[in-house]
Amino acid sequence: MNLHLGASNKTTYSNNKWQNDDNASMNFSYQAAVNLIGQKALSGLELSDLFQNTVTLVAQILNVKYSRIWQILSDSNALRKVASIGDKALEIDFHEINITTIEQQQKWLENTQQILNCNTPDCQTEDLIISCPPDSVTGLSVLIQGASKPLGFLEVYATETRNFSPDDVHFLQSVTHILATAIERKRSEALVYTQSQVLEQVAFGVNLYEIFNNLCVLLEQQLPGAYCSILVVDQDKRRLRGGAAPTLPEEFAKGVDGLMIGECSGSCGTAAYRGDSVFVNDIANDPLWADFRDFALSHNIKACWSSPFVSQTGEVLGTFAISHKFPCHPTRHHLEILKTATHIASIATETYRAAMALQKANDELEIKVAERTSELSKALLDLQKAQAQLVHSEKMSGLGQMVAGVAHEINNPVSFIAGNLEYANQYIDDLLDLIAVYQDEYPELTPAVAAKIKSIDLEYLCNDLPKLVGSMKAGAERITDIVLGLRNFSRLDEAKIKSVDIHEGIDNTLMILNHQLALPNKIPDIQIIKEYGQLPKVSCYVNQLNQVFMNIINNAIYALKENMECWQSSTKIPTIQIKTSVVDNQRILISIKDNGSGIKLEVQEQIFNPFFTTKPVGQGTGLGLSISYQIVVEKHQGKLNCISALGEGTEFQIEIPMQMLSSH
Repeated sequence: MNLHLGASNKTTYSNNKWQNDDNASMNFSYQAAVNLIGQKALSGLELSDLFQNTVTLVAQILNVKYSRIWQILSDSNALRKVASIGDKALEIDFHEINITTIEQQQKWLENTQQILNCNTPDCQTEDLIISCPPDSVTGLSVLIQGASKPLGFLEVYATETRNFSPDDVHFLQSVTHILATAIERKRSEALVYTQSQVLEQVAFGVNLYEIFNNLCVLLEQQLPGAYCSILVVDQDKRRLRGGAAPTLPEEFAKGVDGLMIGECSGSCGTAAYRGDSVFVNDIANDPLWADFRDFALSHNIKACWSSPFVSQTGEVLGTFAISHKFPCHPTRHHLEILKTATHIASIATETYRAAMALQKANDELEIKVAERTSELSKALLDLQKAQAQLVHSEKMSGLGQMVAGVAHEINNPVSFIAGNLEYANQYIDDLLDLIAVYQDEYPELTPAVAAKIKSIDLEYLCNDLPKLVGSMKAGAERITDIVLGLRNFSRLDEAKIKSVDIHEGIDNTLMILNHQLALPNKIPDIQIIKEYGQLPKVSCYVNQLNQVFMNIINNAIYALKENMECWQSSTKIPTIQIKTSVVDNQRILISIKDNGSGIKLEVQEQIFNPFFTTKPVGQGTGLGLSISYQIVVEKHQGKLNCISALGEGTEFQIEIPMQMLSSH
């Protein structure tokens, strides 16, 4: 059996009768039931629990088998059974209302309450939409009327013929009034909750599109059967782009992404163009949808209300839309939702824009600060390098001046000695010749002469004296070579580019460091292995290049001395190997390799940094390799590489061009 929504076989009671009545006709059980339902509604009970408690109590008070509550969905084209007793109490039914025009819908909503005889022939007509319980005979349906629209129905059914009294009707009207108030209060609370939840997300800086999506999801929970969506104005201000459409058909959502802003551009495009709300209640017959009608209807979109959300200056930022599967009119509840949604969307968008602008400004400031910091760091590093180079240069200059002075002071007496040795040698030869002639002429010696010859061992003296003079001459020559080497190393008169013999610079460096090659505790001295290739003279800053050789070879000696335990416990000999070769007929390669313990990878990454050192305090400044790198790479357009592995020693490769521009 079905519930008839037409006008036949019904008894209608005035809605105002209960308000004008002094309640005298209501008995105690009716009043107590109304009070109990009111208390439960005010207690904040969930609507589903309130509905179920209501149908249970109503069935008990009216002594009927069946009681049901139907709620009208947001588009007024569908009913949902939200509570029942006696009739599949735990099963929620859903019925679409087969009304295709607004006129039919309004006529249906005009019914306030009706008493129905479910066995009458009128109940079998085609316009019946709600099935009655199978064994019911008489039914009563009362509209749950909201402030601006019907919200649903409260029904009761008896299994026998029943004449419902005016008090019965008044009782149900009182109950529906409480239910309507509870429904609308819950809706208001839901709107407030939605607003607070989304604004909290805005405050916490949640992504704008995530906020839009959450807003639509929360509002769709209050609009069963409806679609909520957001479009945002793109940068060129000519189109709308997808912002959020959590349940809208995917193909339809893709289709409206990029919608032109303008008149007759659907609900959203027109709303953005006008800067005002647009309500299209029936897409099939509205000219605003002429160009998109078939597309919308093919996705079962038959009504669409859109409202723009704007900035504080009035700029349209986007649109919020509610779409329906049926033609329908907006209610006050819908208008409240549109107002709330656009208000929240405006706040979220402007907050997001402000945050993005602030972030952009902050990023730009950070970039500028980073650039300035980098510039200052580079300037500081350059200054430190310059200071270090100046200190080192002054040190080398002072050393050079000292060496030159010492060499000069040594050179004078050595030259005097070397020059006089020639005369001394000649005089000694003459004296030895005289002694030989004297021995030939006077072979018979007096006892005194014979005794003296014996005491001084004249024969040994005559043989050894020329050797002694020769040794003195060799020593003088050695001192002369050392002085020359010191002068060549200092090169105070050669600050400009000059073609020199690289091997001479290496040999002079080794000569100066020769005294450091000795090791204690009977460990073999550090062995120098030279494998010189055929090198042409090289255009370079010879004084600076000598500094590089000094720093690297000195570090190799230090590394070998630090590995004393290895030399004491093995047959390995501490060795420094120096190789030179020509690369591609344009560059020369100088390799200085030791067989020490090697360098850790993390240390290798820093060895050319100024002031970095692994030596104890007082034994190293951390400038040697940094200055060497600067000399080779910056001054000579070359390369300085470190190749090392733990336990396998360290190799420094110096590669410089044979010829370089003096202007560098």
